[in-house]
Amino acid sequence: MNAKTVISLGCVFAAAVCMAEMEYATPESQGVDSQAILNWIDACEKTFDGVKEGRIHGFVIVRHGKTIAEGSWKPFDTLNEPHMLYSHSKSFTSSAVGFLADDGKIDLDERIVDIFPDELPANPSDNLRQLRVRDLLTMNVGKKDHLLRDGGDWVREFLSKDFEKKPGTGFHYDSDATYMLAAIVEKRTGRKLMDFLKERMFDKIGITSAWSTTSPQGIACGGWGMNMTTRELARFGQLYLQHGKWGGEYILSPSWVALATTRHTWSGWRNVGVKALGEGSDWEQGYGFQFWRCHHGAYRADGAAGQITVVMPELDMVVSAHAGLSNIQTELSLVWDHLLPGVKDAPLAARGEVLACLRRRIDALAIPPTVGGTSGLDGFLGKTYDFKSNHRGIESARFERDGGNLVCVLKVPAGEQKIPVGVGEWKKGEMRFDVQDYEFLGAYIGVHRTAASAGVGADGTLSARIYLIGDTGHIDLSVSPDKGASGEFWAMNGCKLEPK
Repeated sequence: MNAKTVISLGCVFAAAVCMAEMEYATPESQGVDSQAILNWIDACEKTFDGVKEGRIHGFVIVRHGKTIAEGSWKPFDTLNEPHMLYSHSKSFTSSAVGFLADDGKIDLDERIVDIFPDELPANPSDNLRQLRVRDLLTMNVGKKDHLLRDGGDWVREFLSKDFEKKPGTGFHYDSDATYMLAAIVEKRTGRKLMDFLKERMFDKIGITSAWSTTSPQGIACGGWGMNMTTRELARFGQLYLQHGKWGGEYILSPSWVALATTRHTWSGWRNVGVKALGEGSDWEQGYGFQFWRCHHGAYRADGAAGQITVVMPELDMVVSAHAGLSNIQTELSLVWDHLLPGVKDAPLAARGEVLACLRRRIDALAIPPTVGGTSGLDGFLGKTYDFKSNHRGIESARFERDGGNLVCVLKVPAGEQKIPVGVGEWKKGEMRFDVQDYEFLGAYIGVHRTAASAGVGADGTLSARIYLIGDTGHIDLSVSPDKGASGEFWAMNGCKLEPK
């Protein structure tokens, strides 16, 4: 199913009636100017060029519990099809810890050495002995190394690292810490993290597509690896905006929501040092329990390449997006600069013409296919173009016909993959990339949905783009009749593709 704009003219219920979360309403009925949403879409398309700067893939905007705008840029359909979250996963893992805390099954000051006594190194350091659940939640671990990668036991590997600083004394972003939280949840519940979240949260708020990659031990990665739709991200944000309440029931305690989204530590991405709220970037407003604080009294869950859910309590508003971007700060700034000026305290007068324009604009959201035609295409068919050795193991590309349809045959670690390619349009298919069955951060395991297009330009060069439409990455190829093939895998742990 193609993504469709859903901006309906649904009625607004009286405050005394129990709110049906996520029903559709016009922007103006919820105090948001449709023109501001149009301005924000314009800014997103002008700012993110689809190459170095990347693109937004899909979004949902919620005000007063009502969905006022949502859309996805074809060939993506993030409203209906799950998309990788990367570190946005962390906020879900934190929520699972919150359920344990609400149930009295975990103490945030418990020592990690007491939770995993059988996985400890022979002589645990004093710093490791001081490490608490709370320190994992706030990224105040003190561990030197970052990122679990190999096929060993990730809990044992984490505990064997050099804890060079006293836990609780300094922020250092560390996805491994969230993996340990996932391992704690699975140990304390005796269940898989995603099954636990399904029972306690997902089923209750309408999240049905969620799934996660795992470690070599089958434990959810926790700090990365989850997948779900943009609509489902917005539901998660709305749950937190409502202090853990959904459909009249407290699913997660208000005390946990407040605790998780409060600043517990100063933060920063590469430059920590801001000591006054409001100074610096959105990375420097502080960190809670796997949530970032933001400007405008907001907080967010976010993941690499632009997976965001921004919760704005002061405006009673949620914005969620999936993307494949190079700069999340730019993504956030566009929300602040273009969307927020149109948010008012009271309903606005209906603007039928502007609303109709918005609806048409979102219905037409699409990433243009590769420019070019078929003239000269046959001269490229059947030739194998080899690449220099690269760390992603992409060995070669070949274009050929398969039953009259154009395909690109990529040789990757999982072997040769036949990817359908459209000319003047996107053709969907699927491929495998990496071969292992666990996901170190940045791996591309399992089957990935693709959308690809190609064309021969006026200069005789064949250009092609292959999107992994459940993820952030894409592959660009350029084949010259006399220079061979080159390109780039634009992704986390991506690589240049140079002719051999």
